[in-house]
Amino acid sequence: MKFGYWLNSLGFIEFLSLLIILGMSAYLANLSFLIFKNWYNNKQKDNPFAEEIRLSPFLFVGITIPFLLILYSILYHHIHALLTKIF
Repeated sequence: MKFGYWLNSLGFIEFLSLLIILGMSAYLANLSFLIFKNWYNNKQKDNPFAEEIRLSPFLFVGITIPFLLILYSILYHHIHALLTKIF
């Protein structure tokens, strides 16, 4: 099944579950990048030649995808069951 057909076949609860997991993984990716940046700045201290680390979209997506896969495999069924009870 192609990805587009799969997305169109999702119901409201499945789509909302995936959206929640995507939001959680994006938050964890941003948090992990900020922790790494803080660690890097503490290691460099007052080094005037240290490069500044910036978050690019490719780096953000690259960090988010592993979090998304891990959270999907762990939490999808729990979130889906919870949303089924709510809606």
